[in-house]
Amino acid sequence: MNTAILDYRISEFDTRQQADDYGAWFRKKVEEGLKCETYHTHDEVLGKLHQRRAERQKSC
Repeated sequence: MNTAILDYRISEFDTRQQADDYGAWFRKKVEEGLKCETYHTHDEVLGKLHQRRAERQKSC
């Protein structure tokens, strides 16, 4: 177990173990996201955002 103390000016984590754990968690999430069959383009997501925003403005 690597529990070396990290410099707060360089790392957002207190120990090397925390940094390694976060790195493993992040890589797992990225892999899950890449395996996801549902894909939305940037334009599709932006279109839905604008549509929802317009609907909210109408209701105010």
